[in-house]
Amino acid sequence: MPLKKEAIYIITATLSLYILVTVFFLLTPFTDGFDFIIRFGALFGFTSMFIATMMTPFVVHLYKIFGKPFIKMHHIYSITGLILITLHPIAFAIFKLDITVFIPDFNSWYGFWSLGGRLALILIYIAVIAALLRKKIKKNWRIIHILNYIALFLAYVHGVLIGTDFQNLGILVTFTIMIILSFSVLIFKRYLSFKRKQKG
Repeated sequence: MPLKKEAIYIITATLSLYILVTVFFLLTPFTDGFDFIIRFGALFGFTSMFIATMMTPFVVHLYKIFGKPFIKMHHIYSITGLILITLHPIAFAIFKLDITVFIPDFNSWYGFWSLGGRLALILIYIAVIAALLRKKIKKNWRIIHILNYIALFLAYVHGVLIGTDFQNLGILVTFTIMIILSFSVLIFKRYLSFKRKQKG
């Protein structure tokens, strides 16, 4: 069965995003293997999580475009993002020989935001667990799943403040657009949901 035109557009846009991030990533030389893994996990983990998050509000529309494989696609992006995002602090912890890199910092305002990736990882795992238990917690899992958006924002700020790659203007602009799109879509979908409830 040939792909619909909309499906080709979406696949092309997704591949283009990965290629763009790859180009910017390679423009900044890495110092060693750990540096490569740490930066790769952060950038491509965020990108995969962004794509998975953007899919969530359009489940019905994307299902009509792609059919059954869509669910598998969403899971692939989510799992890939989760693995890479987790790989980022693990590689950093091994490099620094410091397990505290997983513990959120609440000692100062700057410390909280600059190390916000730590809390972001925790929120992502809570959201994942909520998704796995969605049949038991029913509608509440969608509320908990919003933690993914908060996690993305924390990870974004973390990258802007202390991320090596965010010194590259291309990375900064690309990831800023990603975070704006994420919240724009979330707000838009919540607005449409609110309007439907008012009519109902």
